[in-house]
Amino acid sequence: MTYVIKYVLLNVLGPAIPHPKIRSWYLRVLGARIGRNVRIENVRFIQIQGRLANFECADNVFIGSSVLIDLSDRLLLGKSAIVAPGCSLITHRDFGDFNGNAVASIFPKETAPIMIGNDAVVGCDTTILAGARIGSFSVIGAKSLVLGEIPANSLAMGIPARFVRKLRD
Repeated sequence: MTYVIKYVLLNVLGPAIPHPKIRSWYLRVLGARIGRNVRIENVRFIQIQGRLANFECADNVFIGSSVLIDLSDRLLLGKSAIVAPGCSLITHRDFGDFNGNAVASIFPKETAPIMIGNDAVVGCDTTILAGARIGSFSVIGAKSLVLGEIPANSLAMGIPARFVRKLRD
């Protein structure tokens, strides 16, 4: 399937689907690995030249509206994970090696998966960068920037997101 066809199927026809559960079924038909009772609001996909199988949601996941999803590498959302509206999930870094940008020689193109654990909650307008891992039962505060690893069972927030406190013993 060519890039243009994938783009139209995901970013033109997908948003026209009126119900989030039907949209989840549609993405499953296109090759995403989507569990049961997954609600995906109006989202936008980028870097879809790879396989849609890079997108994997366990059961009971919720993804809010206006979320930007980069499929350059794997994106895994654990059981009952929540991604609030306005978030960006970016699985690649590219400073323009395709057009000869000199900065690309310092920061070469890179892709890495994003993993969000079971029962994790990502607050509104948060950006999660390539290689980030958010542990199970963790909360990321709104408007945070997640790089690296956030331990399980923790509250983290800020730019960059930093551990604030443990959520339970």
